[in-house]
Amino acid sequence: MKQLLMTLLFLVTTGPMAAQQGLAINELFSGNIIPRERMVETRVRGRMLADYKMSLFRSVKCKVSREELEKINAALQKDMASYRTTESMADERHRRSSTLMVQLAAKGKTYCYICQKTEAEGKQWAVTVIYIESTVKSLSELRKMFNNK
Repeated sequence: MKQLLMTLLFLVTTGPMAAQQGLAINELFSGNIIPRERMVETRVRGRMLADYKMSLFRSVKCKVSREELEKINAALQKDMASYRTTESMADERHRRSSTLMVQLAAKGKTYCYICQKTEAEGKQWAVTVIYIESTVKSLSELRKMFNNK
């Protein structure tokens, strides 16, 4: 019984971490680009996401230097090239703020998205990166769903 409980605990805590395994952006989520102490991380999985047709929502928010931002952007660009981006939307305003939404190739009936919002704050940048697994089939549907909720 104790072994079963420990196994379940392990699966619950490592399941969300393994979701974006194989993606270059996982380096950010695992604390290899920005130390975990400097990040605010949110992980949601399960019934709380049912209204949004998602099975996983994972985000990281942090303030970074220009060099760290370039590492994050390089990882995202690598994933866009390696995982057959099917759609992307970008919005850049005065080089002070930008939003990028990327739909990666589907895993069966699960669609994977990476979203990045970047805002300049003096000599630093406030960055939010979100990884989503959903049954929503396109970025436009995903955006519409968020706007309606």
